[in-house]
Amino acid sequence: MKLRKDKRCYTDLCINGKWFHHDHCTNTAYMLKGRDSPLLELARIPQTESELIGLLEEATLN
Repeated sequence: MKLRKDKRCYTDLCINGKWFHHDHCTNTAYMLKGRDSPLLELARIPQTESELIGLLEEATLN
């Protein structure tokens, strides 16, 4: 599914039991962990949900 190119939109995803929040039109995301939510820098701005999942998986391996 294509991500909307609107800065007011976001996507929350669960990957391997961990929740992530991504604001559209950015190359960052963060893990939803309460106070200590680590910021992840993605390699590029994702265009689709599948691409976002791949970039999040890649970013969490590093």
